Amino acid sequence: MSETADVLIVGGGVIGCSIAYQLSKRGARVTVVERRRLAEEASWASAGIISPPSSPSTLPGRAELERRSFEMYPALIAEVQEATGLSVERGPAGELSVALDDGGVAGLRRAQEWQAAQGFAVEWLDADEARRREPSLTPKVRGASWSPRAFSVRPHRLTLALARAARLRGATIREETPVLGLLTDGGRVTGARTPAGNLPAGQVVIAAGAWTAQVGAQAGVTLPTRPVRGQMLALADAEPPLRHIIHGPGGYLVPRADGAIAVGATVEEAGFDARVTPDGLTWLADLARSLAPALAGARVVAVWAGLRPAPGDDRPLLGRAPGYDNLWVASGHFRTGILWAAVTGDLLAASVLAGRPDPALAPFDPARFA
Repeated sequence: MSETADVLIVGGGVIGCSIAYQLSKRGARVTVVERRRLAEEASWASAGIISPPSSPSTLPGRAELERRSFEMYPALIAEVQEATGLSVERGPAGELSVALDDGGVAGLRRAQEWQAAQGFAVEWLDADEARRREPSLTPKVRGASWSPRAFSVRPHRLTLALARAARLRGATIREETPVLGLLTDGGRVTGARTPAGNLPAGQVVIAAGAWTAQVGAQAGVTLPTRPVRGQMLALADAEPPLRHIIHGPGGYLVPRADGAIAVGATVEEAGFDARVTPDGLTWLADLARSLAPALAGARVVAVWAGLRPAPGDDRPLLGRAPGYDNLWVASGHFRTGILWAAVTGDLLAASVLAGRPDPALAPFDPARFA
């Protein structure tokens, strides 16, 4: 069907396209196969928040990679936008994590102290200052942690820019190409079987999001990922306009570059059912009103749902698949796939070409599920 690729990537979301871009930058011959169209699953549905890690309970190895990814983003965005001419539609800067009761204040204070100790620029705001910066905030706000460097992108735009940048460096992108089976020979994967024929490859990366477990099973590898539905809606004509990302109990409000506000997101164990439901929309409307009551009068312009890839524990699956010398996995990022995309692309590309996982990936070794 084609010449042998150095690396075949199964999955055309933001993770797969980030890896493809980093591999193509390093001179590898890359093929990406996507069962539908690029960025049509979780990478389309996500709100696209890129902010520093905020939980004091975050594992040190995870916090370090999230920090690295956060710091990589400004240069990566500038690089792919310049190379492709595509905008990732970066939203307004700054995130307010708000507390609505005493328990919320205590939790945010602990998180802010931890973030400051990690070297992130964060600031505590009292209720009056929080509402001065964001007049839409509910009068119930008790205080807020302010992260000035947080921002958002449109994830599908970022994914398409990464894919085009990879193409410009010689990568092949095959959409509407489901993988029907992985081809194996002893301890190696030699490519993939598709409806149009076999795709031979020197190495294979599974970056198939919520479908990762099914792809891994084709090679007899246990990769416990499952879909978790997230419903969202978008509002327009908010008055006053939202200036910054608001993160509060239960969810978030994200002002986009096009003027709309994304409201999200539910967390539902619904299998591969990506439908929008009345209960989900009611929950989202209640969330928007609880954080910014003025949004009750805004206009709903879109509703959608996506399937996040949840891992079998609280860590992504990143590294070499057990039982094979040349099969790799990059999945299970759950709600943080956009934040992780930059560092995942960089570390997986380097690992694949070196033939061994980067030591920073050790906490995320897929072999822990073997």
